[in-house]
Amino acid sequence: MKWLKNKIIGLLMSFYGVEKNILSSKNSLEENINIVSEKDTGTLLHSLKNNIATQEVLNLKWRTYKILKATNGVKSTITGYDENDMPIVKTTKKNNKLGLKKIKLDEHDDYKLEMVLDNSGITINTSEIMDNEYLSILDTVIQNYDDDGNLISASHAVIGSTELTAIEKTERPIKIIREYLPNFYLENYTNKLNVRKINKKERLLEFYVSVYPDEYNKNSALFLNNVKKTFDNPKQKFLEFDGVEFVTYKTIGVEDFLMFKYKNLKFDKIVEFNGYYIIKFIGEVEINGHDIFEEHRVSELDKKYEQKASKK
Repeated sequence: MKWLKNKIIGLLMSFYGVEKNILSSKNSLEENINIVSEKDTGTLLHSLKNNIATQEVLNLKWRTYKILKATNGVKSTITGYDENDMPIVKTTKKNNKLGLKKIKLDEHDDYKLEMVLDNSGITINTSEIMDNEYLSILDTVIQNYDDDGNLISASHAVIGSTELTAIEKTERPIKIIREYLPNFYLENYTNKLNVRKINKKERLLEFYVSVYPDEYNKNSALFLNNVKKTFDNPKQKFLEFDGVEFVTYKTIGVEDFLMFKYKNLKFDKIVEFNGYYIIKFIGEVEINGHDIFEEHRVSELDKKYEQKASKK
């Protein structure tokens, strides 16, 4: 199941160019996409390569999203084999909320924990790493072997830690909405985000920042010095922003591919807990778990699936 899901997510990367064309418009999908006939655009592969939103591409996108939703949180286990030596597979649905019970929380607030978002940085791909000025290609490949003489790695190029930090993308799941540029971007130093329910309209957003500086990021220590100043003076530029939004993926407490957005954020307090500085804000719910796949629904395709199912 994990292998299949990884292949599907890889396929989604082919949709990226089409995605920008579809989602950049404020109007409806039907009003802004010129569906080109198959005979004019050629094959599906041609459409994907040239970012053309044909009906065939839209159908493939929706089928792919449906598979992702159907496999989301599903675990498959081989329980045995039948008389033809074919595996007997048992599938179970994971309860996302069970993981919340294992999360340790500070004692300064008693609001119910709704979700925990991992804010790890998005890894750059191989082509982006190889195509940069800081990389030094080796004349001879350096091969590393274990004690038994087995090849474990091969180095084709080298890059310094400072240079690697310079080319790394800072894009993370958390998107902070600001009117002015800050001295530091809080989202780039946040390890995880806890969302706790205050009431129907308000949430407590807890940004977890490690108390230990990142040795590979020369600005990390300077940022932490500013965080420490917040205990005495909360009027720091990096704390001034209007909203937060993100799309869930492997987020504890909720399903994948849901959009959340909070507005009118106000600084609450900062506490130190379990190796982290927890910077807390109170915000109003603007979008509370919108399924991003719904924007790509092909109703006619759904009808065909339903009609086929009803005939059985």
